[in-house]
Amino acid sequence: MRSLRLHLCLSGAILIVLGVLSMRYPLEAIMSAGVIIGIGLTVSGINHFSGWYFLGLKRFIVMGILDIITGIIMVAQPGITAFVIPIVMALWLFSSGITRTCISFWLGGAKVPGWWMMLLGGLASIFLAVLVMASPLVASVSVMMILSGVLIACGVLAILEGCIMCR
Repeated sequence: MRSLRLHLCLSGAILIVLGVLSMRYPLEAIMSAGVIIGIGLTVSGINHFSGWYFLGLKRFIVMGILDIITGIIMVAQPGITAFVIPIVMALWLFSSGITRTCISFWLGGAKVPGWWMMLLGGLASIFLAVLVMASPLVASVSVMMILSGVLIACGVLAILEGCIMCR
């Protein structure tokens, strides 16, 4: 369980740093969001494999693959990504939210304390993805602040998950 705690805390810290940086430098973040977030998602995706490697939990492979694929696409196509970033991020939030929700039910069935926090994070991601897709034009104008808040919230939740579930 110590490995799971470290995994969740490191993933959370990465997400918080990305959120704070994009909130602190919004103009620069808009210009380079595809590259910055793509690199962060790729690193976070690679980190998800530690959950599989150290704990044998294959469910973390799905999260890792989704993050790595999204990250590589965003780094490889920054111009296009900046244009479609609300849609790309909504797809990532949705798929990540579904995966986190499924993992939380598995953790709940395994009687892991605090499993409901991962459920809340997954449902919040799904809800925000639906909001972004409902109005991508409005979301494209305010995507950096929305994304910053989501990254920080998901990071805090990941750290709390690590601290509560792995006592």
